[in-house]
Amino acid sequence: MGLEEIEKVEDEKRMTFWEHLDELLTRLKIIFISIVASGLIIGFWPMDPRGFIEFPGMYQPIISIILQKMKSDLLPSGTSLIAGGLMDTAYIYIMMAFLIGFVVSSPIIGYELYAFINPALYPSERRMIAKFLIPFLGLFTFGVIMAYLLILPLTFRIIIWFIVTAGALPLINIKDFYLMIITLLVGSGLLYTAPLFLVTLVRVGILSSKNLTENRKLLYVGFLVITAVITPDPTIITDLIILIPFMIIFEAAVIAAKRVEKGRTANRP
Repeated sequence: MGLEEIEKVEDEKRMTFWEHLDELLTRLKIIFISIVASGLIIGFWPMDPRGFIEFPGMYQPIISIILQKMKSDLLPSGTSLIAGGLMDTAYIYIMMAFLIGFVVSSPIIGYELYAFINPALYPSERRMIAKFLIPFLGLFTFGVIMAYLLILPLTFRIIIWFIVTAGALPLINIKDFYLMIITLLVGSGLLYTAPLFLVTLVRVGILSSKNLTENRKLLYVGFLVITAVITPDPTIITDLIILIPFMIIFEAAVIAAKRVEKGRTANRP
């Protein structure tokens, strides 16, 4: 055991379990406060400052602008939103405020979590986190863009087609509409980051590139099952659209995994 590892063990011994727990709770409290405060302040800040004086006539919060933009971009023409319950719109406002707070507070969240685990990390593990973070954000953003520009518009058109051809009025509950948007945006973003986690497992020695290549068909089937769950489209069209980029990313991840193994072998004495 090297000097650095000995010092690390000694540092861990200096903090008891309850001290670790107290630090974790303190950092989680900071994260919670930052999410709630930024979500409420930014989300409900009026686009026109005069709204504070002439409330409620000119009061239009940022959340309202975001919701109207989503409606304009994604709701098919000839379709209307309805409030199915008295609290549906309030629920949507609260949910959007939480998401805004989470996005705005993400640097604080990242810092607090990293500061908590940093003392237990070796330099190599810190470098691994840095290499993981940038590709994760890139793939997540790609998934969100895919969902907003392609998957969601197509999904809503297919759903409305089923409604109209069945002889029903194209009326969508506002809660269902925005909940579907948020679910697909977040779900698509996370799904496209899955290959990155697989590469990380290869990097730490839990999986091998051989495992990935031998089980790729099983992974593709599992991916289709998950997309079928998060997408309300009763057809398989949107699932296949989501699958194609995932296959490309997965194959790139396999190549990256092989390079990781090759580099590991080359560095062995």
